[in-house]
Amino acid sequence: LLTTISIERCLSVLCPIWCRSHRPKHLSAIISGLLWGLSLLLNTLGYILCTIRPSARSCHLLLITIGALDFLFCTPLMLLFSLTLFLRVKCSSQHLRTGRLFTVIMLTVLFFLIFAVPLSVLILFDFLGYKFLYSPEIGFVLSCVNSTLNPVIYFLVGSYRDRRIKFTLRLAFQRAFED
Repeated sequence: LLTTISIERCLSVLCPIWCRSHRPKHLSAIISGLLWGLSLLLNTLGYILCTIRPSARSCHLLLITIGALDFLFCTPLMLLFSLTLFLRVKCSSQHLRTGRLFTVIMLTVLFFLIFAVPLSVLILFDFLGYKFLYSPEIGFVLSCVNSTLNPVIYFLVGSYRDRRIKFTLRLAFQRAFED
């Protein structure tokens, strides 16, 4: 999902007229649904092949495919489009307003790279036969930290620039996504 959000946000900044006039209205919902479906399919296959009907070869092949799809396709695409968006916004002579959504996306991508990618790399290399000096639990802990950081990012970005002491969580989320 981070990959598709990065691509869509980048296209909306680079080609705003095309996005407003030619982009199908429900494209985001359709792509998100397809991605959730693909994720459900791959996880269901993993559960069946690795737990219910254990087949070492099929399980191994599926996990390598998932790791390669994540690490060799989605992550580089996300990085490319996020970096393009970042450079376009920051180096623009028009001084485009960055907004809260841009900040949320950039922070989410940054923390994804720091905390979630190591687990993907570790799993992929483990199934390719390479062993690391530290245990896989470190990768799982980093991945959990990434998941717990997202609501904190939304809250902090949503509450940024508001100097009032009393501030609701709902208002923070609303402000973070108002763009």
